[in-house]
Amino acid sequence: PDYAAPPAMLRSLTRVAAPPRVRLLVTSRPVQSWTTKPAAMAIKVGDTLPSVHVHDGSPGNKVDIKELFAGKKGVLFGVPGAFTPTCTSSHVPSYVAKTAELKAKNVEVIATIAVNDSFVMSAWGQTFGETEIKFLADAGSQFAQATGLVLDTEQVLGNLGNPRLKRFAMYIEDSKVTGLAVVGVDDKVNEDTFAEKALEHFSK
Repeated sequence: PDYAAPPAMLRSLTRVAAPPRVRLLVTSRPVQSWTTKPAAMAIKVGDTLPSVHVHDGSPGNKVDIKELFAGKKGVLFGVPGAFTPTCTSSHVPSYVAKTAELKAKNVEVIATIAVNDSFVMSAWGQTFGETEIKFLADAGSQFAQATGLVLDTEQVLGNLGNPRLKRFAMYIEDSKVTGLAVVGVDDKVNEDTFAEKALEHFSK
């Protein structure tokens, strides 16, 4: 029939082109991770507080940690999370109960800090009634990372969902760390970060 392709065309249509050769490039160079940050050196006695911003009460109220303690004597204690059992039942209440005694030792600033947003920290603070304790939110973990106090154990990640702050108590004078207790370091336990130990430090 007149719509049939000529034999020469059929032969050309049935030819299958050979696939192009593919060359594999093998390299011994390691693949670089762009998401891994080197761990910061843990803050220690004698160090100056890092100049990082946290939130006090709301995202719009930014506070520079270093400036907060400039020229002042103070206590900064870290907790793994707002509304968590030990932090709520023991850690914060110890400072609420000892606020007047700490003030009598010329401690001007008492603050707690956690990797939570400022709304959660503010709501948590309200559960303790009238208190002079500041509830600071390290929402982006800037303070945790800058001080090397990140808590990222498997249990924490499984229960709280993301890295948090280690439980610690930091005694500060003019933005310089004069005393430090971190749970799990040098056999420190929870009670070593409570207000009673802070009183002992400032009574020396």
